[in-house]
Amino acid sequence: MEKQYLYIGNCSNKGVIKYEFKDNNLKYILSTNDFSRCTYLVQNTEYIYSTQEISDINNKNYGYIISYKKELNKLTFINKVSSSGSCPCHIEISNKNKMIFISNYMDGYFTACKLQENGMIGTLLIKEIIKDNKSHMHCSKLFNDEKNLITVDLGTNTITVYSIDINHIQKITSLELPENTEPRHIAIYNNTIFLITEKSCMLYVLEFKNNKLQILNKISIFPDNYIKKDSNTGAAIKISKDGKFIYLSIRGHNSISVFKYENKNIKFIQNISLQGQTPRDIEIDKTQNYLFVACQDSDEIEILKRNICTGKLEYINSFKVPSPTCILCD
Repeated sequence: MEKQYLYIGNCSNKGVIKYEFKDNNLKYILSTNDFSRCTYLVQNTEYIYSTQEISDINNKNYGYIISYKKELNKLTFINKVSSSGSCPCHIEISNKNKMIFISNYMDGYFTACKLQENGMIGTLLIKEIIKDNKSHMHCSKLFNDEKNLITVDLGTNTITVYSIDINHIQKITSLELPENTEPRHIAIYNNTIFLITEKSCMLYVLEFKNNKLQILNKISIFPDNYIKKDSNTGAAIKISKDGKFIYLSIRGHNSISVFKYENKNIKFIQNISLQGQTPRDIEIDKTQNYLFVACQDSDEIEILKRNICTGKLEYINSFKVPSPTCILCD
């Protein structure tokens, strides 16, 4: 199998960690060892961007975004800027518009910065403050050929769509979900929007049409007859490259649920228990044959074999990684 590389965001003091993945195994390559709590990562061809969540001795929270240039045996630090909010938990890149979008969880700030040609994070473009102390911005995703951005606010149970171009961001519409839904993360395929919720543990399918958001379908992410516990919370969502299968991680239940999506219908395929604790991010590898799971509280990355035809998963092995929260494949 051709070599692949994993970049791991985490809650340790190791910075960004890089592994080689080959023959069902992970081989440690490097840690940047420069900043603590580099919890979420995003990449393009040349660069990696990381969030950093830190607090001072008075428990005041701060947030930063860090940029690195990708090289074979190192990640070269470029710059570090304030996220203009506290606890940034998600970032998204627009390569066409040269922007980076930041979800600041604690403040509910949605911010955007310019990106320079050398990968440097530049000028702050927008700082949209939600005037609601319950606001917890959790995720943003580009779609429609990067002409639109969708954001989810876990605290206010709101999904919002914006139009974007190289210098402007403008709100188009919002959709409010029921109280205690807590929308968390989004995956997009051919402009169809797939949403996992944290508290209600639901999978939503939505579309954006005629400048409005519409719910097409929704379903529990648990197997039939399972009674949800308060400790069960939805975490991450990913969709296969062909758009046929959806994968969702469930904390507390410590499992991955698999659904098939076809003709706007959702069908439950599998729920597989994990050996690790508190699955956060998940990622499908470049060959589409594997699913990686970041199990934060058991300090490990689990590797699951994926059947491309059926979508089903099978446990392969796991590797110790300090407090992983995010996985990128390269």
